[in-house]
Amino acid sequence: MKYGTDFLKIMATGGFFTPYDTPVQQQLSDGELEAIIATAHELGKTVTAHVYTNELMQKLIRFGIDGMEHGSLMNEETAAMIEERGIYLVPTFSPYEEAVHYDPERLKDKQPEFRRKLELYREALRAGREVICRSKIRLGYGTDFVAVHQNYESGYEYEAWMNSGMKPFEALRAATSTNAGILGLEDCIGTVEVGKYADIAAWKRDLMTDSKALLDCAFVMKEGEIYGTESCLGEEQ
Repeated sequence: MKYGTDFLKIMATGGFFTPYDTPVQQQLSDGELEAIIATAHELGKTVTAHVYTNELMQKLIRFGIDGMEHGSLMNEETAAMIEERGIYLVPTFSPYEEAVHYDPERLKDKQPEFRRKLELYREALRAGREVICRSKIRLGYGTDFVAVHQNYESGYEYEAWMNSGMKPFEALRAATSTNAGILGLEDCIGTVEVGKYADIAAWKRDLMTDSKALLDCAFVMKEGEIYGTESCLGEEQ
């Protein structure tokens, strides 16, 4: 906190990519989690958590968490609690695509431990994805890319949202105005309005119909200055 952080992220459970734990293992005690959240709030900071299990998501809700990352094993009860409290969720769909929309050939390209966990939790991931997509949760947009894509290739997350039946405007809203609100920056970014930064991007393809469109950027303006662009699609074009 003393170094000026705006957000605090708790590693509340293990993960899929980490080799020595599982996504259902709680990493901190209830008392530690509650104390972290309370202390951060006393200092005016936002708290989010890397979390997968319903039991722990529900605990974090009761402890007053502001947001959650992943939530990939979510059930209807947990989704309803998140909706009611107005907590945001960044679902990071893309790392789990080969399990949710089962593709054993592409799964072979994953690191062995990551692949094993994706196979083990495949049905739970699929069910959790359906719950999230049906919900009215305040969804943010993020990728959680680990050794697969670069940060600037976040269009793969857009493709995952489209493949999951989400409407284009839902994904675009999450990536712009909702994300700005999560960061507390809605007064200066997130929408094109008088008085906000001139941060504007345009694409060569139809974002409403083409799930790969976000990977083919045509124009970027940052605070009024225009920058060159390069397609992420390469030979896929």
